[in-house]
Amino acid sequence: MVSAGLRRLVPAGLLTVALTLLGAAGAAAAGSPVKVGSPLSSGPPAITVDSAGAAVIAWANQQELGGGTDFVQYCVVPLGATGCSHSGNLTPVGGANHVDGVQVLSDGGTLVILADVFGSPFSAVGRFEPEQEWQSTDGGASWTAVNGGISVSTGILNADTVPVGGVILPGTGALGYGWDTAGPAGPTFNAFPLTGPPECSRATCLAGFASLEPSTNPDQLGNEPGEFASISSGPLGGVMGVFETLFTNGPLGCAQDFGTAWVYGSGNQSPSNNYNISPGQANTAWRVPVTQADCNTQYAAVGGGPSGFGLLEDQLTGQTIYHRFDAATEKFDTAPVVVADQNERQAALSQDGAGNIYGTYLLGGDGGPVTLSYSADGGKSWSSGRLDSDSDSGVTSLTSGVDAAGQGWVTWIDNGSVFAQPFKATDAIAPAAVGGSATTNGETVALNVTCASFPCTITIVLTAPETVDVHASSASIARSKSKRGKHRTVALGSGKFTIKSKGSHKLAVKLSAAGRRFVRSHSGRVKITAKVSELHGKLTTRTLELKIPKRHHKKKK
Repeated sequence: MVSAGLRRLVPAGLLTVALTLLGAAGAAAAGSPVKVGSPLSSGPPAITVDSAGAAVIAWANQQELGGGTDFVQYCVVPLGATGCSHSGNLTPVGGANHVDGVQVLSDGGTLVILADVFGSPFSAVGRFEPEQEWQSTDGGASWTAVNGGISVSTGILNADTVPVGGVILPGTGALGYGWDTAGPAGPTFNAFPLTGPPECSRATCLAGFASLEPSTNPDQLGNEPGEFASISSGPLGGVMGVFETLFTNGPLGCAQDFGTAWVYGSGNQSPSNNYNISPGQANTAWRVPVTQADCNTQYAAVGGGPSGFGLLEDQLTGQTIYHRFDAATEKFDTAPVVVADQNERQAALSQDGAGNIYGTYLLGGDGGPVTLSYSADGGKSWSSGRLDSDSDSGVTSLTSGVDAAGQGWVTWIDNGSVFAQPFKATDAIAPAAVGGSATTNGETVALNVTCASFPCTITIVLTAPETVDVHASSASIARSKSKRGKHRTVALGSGKFTIKSKGSHKLAVKLSAAGRRFVRSHSGRVKITAKVSELHGKLTTRTLELKIPKRHHKKKK
């Protein structure tokens, strides 16, 4: 983010630069990064995932070639594509020459791009600054400037205010945008309608905006890194902002300086529950003003969904942790959970429609691999996997999002180009491990299974090759073909299990009628096959040595 104090004018006029689309020929492999643009100089990319699972990415092109001004570039990448299905440039209205703080939101069938703009040379500069909005109702094929480019939101207290981020508010058709101001001012927040928003600019804003930190606080936030997240529907609907702190005393003080502060509002946007009214005042939606969350943490990300709000943080002890917010008490009074035994940088948090949580970050800090962590139990346990190795240690401005169905996309900048990569929960989940032996009591087969994430719901299918000891006419036999010709297998049994804790678990699979006949016809050690499929699609196939005691063996007459 660029401080207003560092903003400078550049010559008027816009040099239109075509968006360069680069991608490998043919269809992209699942999870392969796609190069979607090469602006060379740009602000951080923003991303949302639409209802079709496509990534919608936008960023500020700040290259200023030939003295030109900044503009917004966008790209829509369908799942499986090698480039953008829709792309283009959006020029700020009013002659503004600088763009930053670009955000992308998806509200039902409407896509929204928000951009912080400034530097207009025209006399009407106040009406077009600071927040311009574009909307698309055709999946990103075309975009229209809202209100002809007149600013839709503001929270600027002085010249040193920076944009923090936009969200979809709880309720119907309402958006919000947060800001942070240096000095004794702190963060602010403005709510505005999705459709037909009134002017809210540096010139005028009848709706006003909320100041989120009490002026009586001796510790006043100022331009510290932060972000906002929302839960736009359901009983947990609300908004949370998170900010880094650097105080040694006072209400935001920590012994080692570093800490995390938060602010929280809940309920649908309305005149009687208004996100434009400051905490502590009548009819405000804000329940908790800026308050200390954790000490000895940094680089916090906030996300929310059906599992509630939570923070992904870098702990100074060298671990990445997740801290779940308790909406019932309106406090972070839950115990943090270790996500990774290394630090993180550039983290982002998202949830799908079922409340499964997805975190992306650089594992081990800058230069580390792009990593996905996943939790299916509200943040109590996590599994992790690598999405990209970051082989040149050049990944910056990493962020991500998921849709309701769990289709995720992560985007970043590397060496002047913008990349996007799809992911699913399975990219963070290791296949279940199966022991090499099994036993039977004549009614079940017992085998040992270990999962990497929890809860772990698996289906086990046991089969064995048919031998002369089992006649095809007297057993349930599955027939299949192979390159060598026909062969037969016996369906021994199957079962579904849920594992909720670490370690090896002995599971008993009930034998089918054919499985019981198989056991009675054998003794000693027999080779069988176990196929263990995890709920999210991971499959483990293992050949086991089944030990059949002689007492279960029955000779044919």
